[in-house]
Amino acid sequence: MTETLTARAITWREAQLGLWVATTPHAGPIGIVTEKWVHGFVVTGRSGKHLGTYPSLDDAKAALEAVL
Repeated sequence: MTETLTARAITWREAQLGLWVATTPHAGPIGIVTEKWVHGFVVTGRSGKHLGTYPSLDDAKAALEAVL
C-alpha cells in the first residue's frame, strides 16, 4: 500500500535562522529549505537530492511539497 502525502499533512518548522524542516506525522523529516541570503532558497529532499533554488520561501516550500 502506498501512502500519499498532502500539503495538509506537512508541518514546517524553522529549526534555526534560515533553515526550515518539513516533517509528516508518519514519515518524519521529508526535506529542508535553506536560505542562501542573496541567492534565494535552496530545497533539499529527504535523500539529500538538490531540488532547486527558488526566489521566495513560499516557492521553495511549494516545490518540496509538489514532489511528494
